[in-house]
Amino acid sequence: MDGRITESRIRERLADAEALCAERGAGFTHLRRKVLELLLRRGSPAKAYDLQADMIASGRRAAPTTVYRALEFLTEQGLVHRIHALNAFVACSDDFRRCRHHDPLMLACSACEKSVEIANPEIGEFIRRALQPTGFCFQGNAMEIRGLCQACRMAAEG
Repeated sequence: MDGRITESRIRERLADAEALCAERGAGFTHLRRKVLELLLRRGSPAKAYDLQADMIASGRRAAPTTVYRALEFLTEQGLVHRIHALNAFVACSDDFRRCRHHDPLMLACSACEKSVEIANPEIGEFIRRALQPTGFCFQGNAMEIRGLCQACRMAAEG
């Protein structure tokens, strides 16, 4: 199963993102909307150059730096997560309004680069408490675990 969603759900998520940005006074430009739409359509992590290629395929030109700036904005707004382990981005699968208030746990498959978001604030809080005695501080907009998804693990086991 891939993470793709229906057209009506894409429109709904884009409208939610636009309303949220308007409430925050953050500009949800046409380019930012398009980048988020492309990520929602993919339903899986994408690198900035993948999104640039998608934009070109849809008839719109955009320089890589422009796509990166849009991704940076979307990440700051909690609409997109950067998965450092994959050097890729994925649309938040949780309610956008909740996303800035929890640190999602991103599971990233080393083989197929599939990702799964676990949006449970208790996990983030548990990890933060566990890190306290070490003096280590989590930074970022998502915690990550790299491993093998079930399909890749089964394929490897033969």
